[in-house]
This record gives sequence, structure tokens and C-alpha cells, in this order.
Amino acid sequence: MSKAEGGKQKAEVILDKPRALPPNPRIAVLAISSPSEPDRIEQAKKNLESRGARVTLAENFAHRHRGYLAGTDDERVEELNRYLNSAEFDTFFFTRGGYGAMRILDRIDYDAIRRDPRPIVGFSDLTALHQAMAIHAGVASFHGPMLNLDFFNGLTPDIDDWFWSMLGGSAPMTHRFARDQIVIEGDGEGLLFGGCLSLIAALIGTPYDFWIDDGIWFWEDVDEATYRVDRMLTHLRLSGRLQNIRGVIIGKLKGCGSPAEIEALLHETFDPYGIPVVRDLPFGHEGNNLLMPIGAAVRLNTSDGTLTVLQAAVQP
Repeated sequence: MSKAEGGKQKAEVILDKPRALPPNPRIAVLAISSPSEPDRIEQAKKNLESRGARVTLAENFAHRHRGYLAGTDDERVEELNRYLNSAEFDTFFFTRGGYGAMRILDRIDYDAIRRDPRPIVGFSDLTALHQAMAIHAGVASFHGPMLNLDFFNGLTPDIDDWFWSMLGGSAPMTHRFARDQIVIEGDGEGLLFGGCLSLIAALIGTPYDFWIDDGIWFWEDVDEATYRVDRMLTHLRLSGRLQNIRGVIIGKLKGCGSPAEIEALLHETFDPYGIPVVRDLPFGHEGNNLLMPIGAAVRLNTSDGTLTVLQAAVQP
């Protein structure tokens, strides 16, 4: 494993895989972003426990600081680091996103992540943690379901099976998409990376700016007007980020303009590169999130409508 540096990354960067989940895993649920409604988190906890998981909730998950943070920065990062340094848990899930993870990136114990790599799962604001740990711990993670939305509402059987199978070490694994989800035809293979577009853009130029040249980039966002999506994609283009990627996978763009507006923007942005681009895959802020393994080798093929994770995303 070669440790990544901030900024543009080369394809030879390989992230260490976390350990596979055992049956009936011990799950720590952390809150490093915005506060959650206790009733939703308690029900999600029960839903996870109904399948045999043993679930522990961080004490600060319902705390409110300034109205939008699940506690002070000190409280959130101390809880995170305390759990990361505990050998008691097999994996780390999160209550919800919102905002706040960026505020503590420079205080996270990345050595603890590196010493004992376990699956870290979340989306939205957790994009900041995924990028930071890739660079500063050299460990792969997972863009995926959280308690406040996904595990409260429940995952559909196919998404649920994909989730637990991947964390258990199954491979290869293939997700199929429809013809009307294809924006640009093509076939590409590379390391998967990405997350929430607004977080990716916000971290450009920081020590937590993770990008893989020759990778397959995935992204989603919520409540961003089309012109704002345009501005972020243009920022990435002008930063030289789009020239060498081998494919683009777009999830749900909830509240981000009309489908026709987005389709036109995607063609304008990506047509010049001649790479496969697909949209509306089941990950993002609508819930029922398809687990996306950051750092895993994948193939995107529009001729047969498949996204294939080529190797196990975890180690035995």
C-alpha cells in the first residue's frame, strides 16, 4: 500500500482493505455531523438488532450544538477517537450526515484507523471522513447506508443482500442498470472513488482532497440547483480532474433540478472525454443506498448494463 497524498492521485495508489464482518457483528454507531431524532435512531437500532447485530450508540447522537451539530467539535471528535481506539467493535456506522465532519478532520486519530482497519460506512457528510482516511490512514471505506434514513426505513432485499454480502467478503458482485440510465456509452475499469459532490468540491485544495486519476468516479447530491451542480463540475474540470478518469457513476440527485436540465449538463460536461457515464443508480439522499466500496477495482460496462466489483472489498 502506498500512502496517498492530498490532491490528484495516481492509479497505483492502493488502499488497505478493512476486515470482513463476522456473523452478528458488533456495530458502533457514531455521530460526527448533525444531530438526529432519537426515535428514528432507536428504531433503526432495533432493525439492525433484529438480524443479529449487536449495536452501541455514541452518547452524543442526539446532542445539539448551534442547532446543526451533534455536540461540540471536542465532543464529536473525542467520541469518534474513543471508539476508533476500542477493539470491541467490528464496524462503524453513522447516524446521519448533514454537516460537521469537515470541522474535525485535522483532529481524527488516523493511526487508530490504520492499526485496526474495520469497515467505516456512511454517505453525505461522511464523504469528508472517507477522503481524509484514504489520504491519512491509507484505508478503504464504504459509501453507504446510515441509520436515520436507510436503516430506519429499511433496505430493499436486493440492496440489503448486496450490503451484507459485500461486507462479508463476497466477490465478484454485479449491479445491473437499465438502458435509460445510460448517459454516454462505453466500458471502463478502475478504482472506485467519490461521494457527495458538494463535499468533494469543498475539499479541493485541502490536505483531505482525494482523487484517483484513471479511477471510476461516483457522486450524488441533494438540494443543489442545476447551476450549482454546473459550478461544481466546472470547478473540477478547470482543476484538471476530469481528463483521465475512466468512467462516471451518478446516483440520486434529489432536488437538483429537472431530469432534462441535468441530462443536458452531463452531456456538456462529459461528452468530450469519451468515457462511460451512467446516472440514477440507487445511492444518495433518497435512501436505500447501494453500498459503494471506495478503493475497490470495478468495471462499468454500458453494453451489458453492469457495474461489477471485481474483487473482495474486505480482507478475511
